[in-house]
Amino acid sequence: MINFPKTNVPALDKENESLLLASNLLEKMGNEPGLTADEFYDLLGAIDLPADQVRRITLAAVAIETMMAYDTREHEFDEPTIH
Repeated sequence: MINFPKTNVPALDKENESLLLASNLLEKMGNEPGLTADEFYDLLGAIDLPADQVRRITLAAVAIETMMAYDTREHEFDEPTIH
């Protein structure tokens, strides 16, 4: 997993940590957009995490999946985005 240097903004560091963990979990489930919430919750259920961290990771995963959603407009890139 990528380790970004810490900033002087604790909220940003926490958000980056959540995004990276969510990305790692999503990659374990495949690199195709369209993962269901139930599938993601099943994976989170198998990991012992505090409730506040589950919430942050879930929101991060939603953000990532939303960015990966297919858009019918023309794109600058030919290759699909992966987690």
